[in-house]
Amino acid sequence: MWFEIIPAFSIIAVAMAAPHGIAYVLNHLVVGNCFRRLLETRDQRLQYLRDKRLTGDPYKVAGLENILDVPDEDECDQIREEECFDFQESCEDESI
Repeated sequence: MWFEIIPAFSIIAVAMAAPHGIAYVLNHLVVGNCFRRLLETRDQRLQYLRDKRLTGDPYKVAGLENILDVPDEDECDQIREEECFDFQESCEDESI
């Protein structure tokens, strides 16, 4: 009868669901989360590394507000002039 298929169906269903359950438990034990970020494409791997570098935790997603701004060329020139001026002052102080 039709109910004779229930044991075979149950075995197949458990065999197909087991990897997902095992991955859930292993990720919780190893990574500390019950999920894992996808690292299938190059972009996903780069974002994983970016978040790891910015926040120290690849699972804490960092937005654009966490990326430091690069100073403009005028600001860089001004910083360089201040550094040169400070260096000249320190050299003059040492000669005295």
